[in-house]
Amino acid sequence: MLLPLLLGFSATMLNHAYQRSLRSAERDALHHQIYILLGAAEPGDKGLQLPPVLAEPRYSSVNSGLLAWVVGTAGRVQWRSRSSELIPDLDMPRITTAFNPGRLQFFSAWVEDKEYYAISYDTVWDVNAKERGYRFVVMQSREPMLNELKAYQKRLWRWLGGLAFLLIIVQTLIAKWGLSPLRKLAADLEKVEEGLQQLPGVYPAEIQPVTDNLNRVLRSEQAQRERYRNTLSDLAHSLKTPLAVIRGHLESRQNLSAENLAQMVDEQVSRMSSIVDHQLRRASAQVTHAGRVNAVPVKPVIERLVRALRKVYQAKNIDFQLNIPTPLSFHGDEADLMELMGNIIDNACKYGNHSLAISAAQEGNDLSLRVEDDGPGVAADVQQTILTRGARADTATPGQGIGLAVAVDILSSYGGSIDIFRSRLGGAGFAVRIPN
Repeated sequence: MLLPLLLGFSATMLNHAYQRSLRSAERDALHHQIYILLGAAEPGDKGLQLPPVLAEPRYSSVNSGLLAWVVGTAGRVQWRSRSSELIPDLDMPRITTAFNPGRLQFFSAWVEDKEYYAISYDTVWDVNAKERGYRFVVMQSREPMLNELKAYQKRLWRWLGGLAFLLIIVQTLIAKWGLSPLRKLAADLEKVEEGLQQLPGVYPAEIQPVTDNLNRVLRSEQAQRERYRNTLSDLAHSLKTPLAVIRGHLESRQNLSAENLAQMVDEQVSRMSSIVDHQLRRASAQVTHAGRVNAVPVKPVIERLVRALRKVYQAKNIDFQLNIPTPLSFHGDEADLMELMGNIIDNACKYGNHSLAISAAQEGNDLSLRVEDDGPGVAADVQQTILTRGARADTATPGQGIGLAVAVDILSSYGGSIDIFRSRLGGAGFAVRIPN
């Protein structure tokens, strides 16, 4: 839309400038003709005289378009060129301005329906010992200038039209090339809708920040979805133990009074409520380590877990060996410690036989926790594999491969670590270290 306006404005200004140039050239040419007449004029007995043939041949040619005459101060024509002889005296322009020696006037005039540029020059001559004033007038038809102007305008519009057409093509190609990254971005966004995880490829510097921000949003959204998915898995896994405890007590309710059974159910339901709240905070990324200033006694937490798991695995009649100093504390969230050790001890109960040892100690600035069982152990080539979410070394035993992955997630949030080794009981051993 702007291109036609700019080119039209340019054409108007160029045309105006060219017209001014032609007008100035016409004025200079007529001024030159005045000098030709002045050079040829000579005073005579009858006044100022000019030769019949001048240096400019157009003065001698009828209808040449170049006219000249000399007028006295009384208005009588003293001399006129042969080119003006066919023009009646009444059609000759009358210059009504007062005589002023040395004054040069440039103006337009109409003669027989034709427009002329004209110039007049007032002079004083010494004729017969008297000073007499004469006005030299030269006129030239505008038709040659107008023809030249029309030819120029025709060429101007032709060139500007060609330039406009070329610029439109160039602008179209530039726009197509410039917008191609946006078309590529649109195509990549469609692929994202179809399941692509990130926007691929490299984009121009102008839109690279946009794609980088989109990729960050996509990564954040994917991480959020993954966190929700993992939280649901962790929640389901965490609720298994309290539910199993309730089921175990209900199956052996003949050994419990109604009051004890109600107390046990209330305890496990409270634990499940705590687990749900904890997992919801983790899912919404609101878990921080502000709670690490709290010192949570380790031994009571482990004893609660052992009591619950003893009921779950009562058929195995597992012998739990605890070696945990009473003053030992965990600086963090009690729910994290319950979740962490609950998954590791539950894993040891699941794969162990009849003996399980749990020990804890303060080693420098780290809290060290060890869980050992008398099961088949873990082969060296799968020790890292079983720490991955969904991975299991023994598919024959029921499970989802989530517990140890949850423990690893909790440890990573505290900057801790977990190692798998061969226990002194013959099975697998898990060594946990948490900065304390």
